[in-house]
Amino acid sequence: MKKQIISILICPECKSGLSIAGSDIVINDDIVQGNLKCSNCNKIYKIMDSVPRFVVDLKEQKKTKESFSFEWLHYTDKLGDEKKVFLEETQIQESDWKGKFVLDAGCGMGRFTRVALDLGAEVVAVDLSDAVERTKELLKRYPKLHLIQCDLLKLPLKKEIFDIVYSQGVVHHTANTKKAFENISELVKPRGMLTVWVYGKAGRYRDFKTNPLRQDRQYFKKIMPVVWLVVLFRGIISDSLRTVTTKMPIPLLYSLCYIIAWIGILPLIKYLTFSVHSNWRVRLQENFDWLSPEYQTHHTKEEVIGWFRSRDFNNLKLLPHGFIPKVGALGIKK
Repeated sequence: MKKQIISILICPECKSGLSIAGSDIVINDDIVQGNLKCSNCNKIYKIMDSVPRFVVDLKEQKKTKESFSFEWLHYTDKLGDEKKVFLEETQIQESDWKGKFVLDAGCGMGRFTRVALDLGAEVVAVDLSDAVERTKELLKRYPKLHLIQCDLLKLPLKKEIFDIVYSQGVVHHTANTKKAFENISELVKPRGMLTVWVYGKAGRYRDFKTNPLRQDRQYFKKIMPVVWLVVLFRGIISDSLRTVTTKMPIPLLYSLCYIIAWIGILPLIKYLTFSVHSNWRVRLQENFDWLSPEYQTHHTKEEVIGWFRSRDFNNLKLLPHGFIPKVGALGIKK
C-alpha cells in the first residue's frame, strides 16, 4: 500500500480517519506489512502483502467471498477484447480516462483495471474476494494502481474524491444492490462520472420493448414479444437452478459449468444458458458467475434510472444490449 493513499481512507465502521499504527515493513514507499488504526473507535485493520484489508468474514458474505475468490483465481487473463468491451460497457470515451482518479468498484482479477491503467488513469481497485491477490500479481508493474480488499456495503473511502467510478456487473452480487449503488455514488466528485451495469430482467412488456438495442441487434424489434417471453422464461429457469447451485460445493458446480458452456454454442438453445460469448472460456466463467454467488438481483432500466436520478446524476446515457438485457447507465453528478 502506497503511503499517499492513507489520506483517502476512512474507518468503514465509524467513518473517521485512519493512521499507521505499530511496526511496519516498508519498501520503496510501499507499506508491505502493517496496521491502520481508526482515530475514533481505535479499530485496527491489517495491511498484508501491500494490500489494506477491511474484510471481516461475516456469515452473510462468506459464500459470496468464497465463490468469487474461486472464480477469479481460475479466470484466464488472455481474452484480447478487454479494451473494446470496457469502452463499450462504460460508455466513456478513450480520451476521457487519461489523468483521471478512478475507482474500480469490484475489480475481480483486474481484467478492466488493467485497461483503465493503460488508458492513463490512476486506479483504486477494490474487491471483496481473494482475487485481489491475482490482481496484485498480474498488475504489479503499474505504479498508479492501489488495491484494497473491502466490501462495497462498507467502503473505507472518503466521499467525492473520484473523477470516475465504474462498477461492471458487481453491485447486483451484494446483499443490498441499491445500497451498494448509493455507496459508490457518494464517492464521485461533482461533475464526475458514474457508470454501472447490472443484470436485467423481463419486467413489464411495455417497458421491455423500449430497451435500447445494439445496432447489430435492431432486428429483434420485429420479434420483441418473443424476446420478452424468452427472457421471462430464462429468468424462471435461472431462479429454479440457483436454489440448488448456490448450495453446491463450488468445485463441483464449476465442473458442471463446462457442460453449460458448450451448450452455449447451440443455435437458439444458447439463449437459455447464461452466456453466449464467442470464447468458450468466457462462457464457462460467466455461467459460473451466474450460478454460484449467494446474492444475485435483476433490474429494469426504469429502476436503474431512478437510482441515478435519486443521487443527483443527470445527462444519463443508457447501455444498448443484445438479446438478453444488460441494464447499464452512465451519469454525470450535479
